[in-house]
Amino acid sequence: MKRITLASLVVMCLLAVCTFDDLLSLHDIKADYVSASVFRHLGIPFPEALPPWTATSLEWASITVSYTLRTVLIAANLVLLSILHRKVRTLSDIETKQVLP
Repeated sequence: MKRITLASLVVMCLLAVCTFDDLLSLHDIKADYVSASVFRHLGIPFPEALPPWTATSLEWASITVSYTLRTVLIAANLVLLSILHRKVRTLSDIETKQVLP
C-alpha cells in the first residue's frame, strides 16, 4: 500500500511539473509569438520574412507534450487511487469482521 501511495505522490509531482512547464511556455508564447492575423488586426503591413523564433514552435510542442502527458498521468493516478481505495476498504472490512475478545 505504501508503494501505491508513493506512486500516486510521484504522479502528482509530475503533474505539478507539467503545469509549471505550461506556465513557462505560455508566458514565452505571449511575449514572442507573431502571426499574420495580428498584423492584419493592427493594420500593419506583414513583413516578408519573420525570424523563426517568432513562431515559438518549441513552446507549442512543449504544451502539446505536456497536455498529452498530463492526460496519461491523470488516468494513471485515477487507477492508482482506485486500487488504494479498494485496499483500504478491504482492510476496514477485515477489521470490522474480526471479533474482539
